Amino acid sequence: MDTNKVEIDDLTFSVEQITKPVNFKDVRKITVTDAFERSSIELNDFAHTIVDNFDKTDSVSCCFIRLSSDGTKTVRFSINGSYQLETCAGGGWLFKPTEVGANAYWIPLLPMVRSFDPQGRILSEKPANLLGFNISLQALTIDIAIPENLHLDCTIWRFSGEASKLLGELEKLYVLEKQPVFLFSSHSKYQQPADLYKHLIHGHVYENQFNWSHKRKICSELDAYSLYLALAGLELATNKKIYGLLKRQIVYSVIARQADDGGWHHGEWTDLMESHFRLHCGGMLLLEAALDNEPDNLIRTALEKAAAFIAKHTDNTQFGVWFLHDALEQSAELMNKSGSRWIPSTFLGKSPTNKMILNTHLDTIVALDRYRECTGDDQYKDIVTSACKTAEAVLNLKPAEWLYRPLFKAIGLTLLPEQEAKRLPLPMRAIKRLAWKHLIPKLHIIKRRYPRFVMPGGIIERHLSPIHFNVRYQSVNIMDLTRYLRRFPSQQLQGVLDDAIKAIAKTSFLEYLAESKSRQDALAFWAEALYHLCMLHPEPIYRHYLAIAIIYLEKTNQGLPPSLIGSNTEVINKACKVPCLILNNPYLRVINLSSGDNIEFLVINTNKCQSEKIAWKNHEIDSLKWLAYEERHNKYCNSTLHILPCCWVLGVNK
Repeated sequence: MDTNKVEIDDLTFSVEQITKPVNFKDVRKITVTDAFERSSIELNDFAHTIVDNFDKTDSVSCCFIRLSSDGTKTVRFSINGSYQLETCAGGGWLFKPTEVGANAYWIPLLPMVRSFDPQGRILSEKPANLLGFNISLQALTIDIAIPENLHLDCTIWRFSGEASKLLGELEKLYVLEKQPVFLFSSHSKYQQPADLYKHLIHGHVYENQFNWSHKRKICSELDAYSLYLALAGLELATNKKIYGLLKRQIVYSVIARQADDGGWHHGEWTDLMESHFRLHCGGMLLLEAALDNEPDNLIRTALEKAAAFIAKHTDNTQFGVWFLHDALEQSAELMNKSGSRWIPSTFLGKSPTNKMILNTHLDTIVALDRYRECTGDDQYKDIVTSACKTAEAVLNLKPAEWLYRPLFKAIGLTLLPEQEAKRLPLPMRAIKRLAWKHLIPKLHIIKRRYPRFVMPGGIIERHLSPIHFNVRYQSVNIMDLTRYLRRFPSQQLQGVLDDAIKAIAKTSFLEYLAESKSRQDALAFWAEALYHLCMLHPEPIYRHYLAIAIIYLEKTNQGLPPSLIGSNTEVINKACKVPCLILNNPYLRVINLSSGDNIEFLVINTNKCQSEKIAWKNHEIDSLKWLAYEERHNKYCNSTLHILPCCWVLGVNK
């Protein structure tokens, strides 16, 4: 093996065919603020590194290393000195020095071998092949193979002796820190600090799933926002500084990927790298949360650019402005390149290519109004007002009740759990089959003739124009409508929301979602929607629905939405945040519904077999009043600290 070296302090790696040593401190600065500095260097078209420094003393840094190969190569990672290798509670491995005061290292994940397309989307990945490992008094070395025409990615954190406390924060985790968190975009789970690097790959935040249609991983600011919310809640609850560093890394990684036009571009459907505006709004919500946390000119500038970008991507309808779902809707030529079937239509005065996707329209309204709230800049007030007018108009459309009512009674039969459907009388099963095979495939034609989002029985359609019917978005629509109503109350739309909630909570719809892997993500959005409802309304019934949702999430092995830890600034301003209760029982899930002086923790026992006792570690209140819910009377009664299997209690301040 060639012994030429590339150095990062005392951490080195030597690579075949590298002819010139390079010191990684001689680098190009690409992001510089008082709290964060990102640097980059390329070497001989073979190696590229990104180094994140988190303070002026250079005591903590994170290095992303990417090595490529046009032929099979072997790379040796080497740390000079005497080290011990330990597994880390936060995930990955710690390299701890035997010499006091020497640097320590954390590798969150095994090095990964990946392939990319020219747009940077991940086409394949797998753990690297470790060829050799050696520990001696002089050095620790690891040899790794890089297959031909692939890239080796490795992430390494360095902690100086002065930063040993941060390292200690990774070595012991509370139960709350290991509680699985659902991510909004990829529908995957975060469960420990190392899981961040399943998403944060060489300085960009990706989904942790391969796109179902094109089998590739794309970047996602919505997953970045989910991670930020989780990290912010954990930072507040544990008071661990490491979460502040991870938050910072997420924020500046998202800013680093922002295009010159202010947008984030994803290429989910084409090689044109079109923007998916729901993901773009995730980036805005992330920057808004970060700006709420502390003033930062770089964050504010990026947010201003992002707001200007999304405000331009609209269509005009007979009611007013409609926010588009993605950049392909701008022309028929782009829509034809998407690979999806579509039918031009101009009902409600819209453009032929506007798919009229409701959840993205509502989400964009919220993101732009949050922008006004965070910055004081109200230049988009008229656009938002017009978009609100359009949203309320289309949600109040109720044409052809005579047609939609029997139609959705028939469609409702297709939304029953399998066992319930099997018990239907033969004539009902025949109607169910007719609806599944013939009515649902033609539903888009009826919606074009009689445009309507809100259906009899409470179902809210996701869109008007696309051909497919996807009832999974019922919970997403409820979530976004609740977020909208927080900002723009409407008695009429509250009625729409109430009916939509009943369509889930008063039926067997949750069981229908739970029995299929392809539908289970809707349960997490239902839980997120209920969190928002609980934070808006004191009624016990919403807490009851939320507890049931958590049981379903456990049953389907999914994470809890990140807002539930209690740090969503869309809901709670910075001054009113309350640290989440930390319990020491892995069967208990805790939901933070506190705000300011109102202390409220929902605790659910996910153990199916036995009662579990509540015991907490961190809350400053010595005693909370514990209440159980009586569903029959829709009221609370006093409870003990023992929770029955699959039941829940509410802890409130006395």
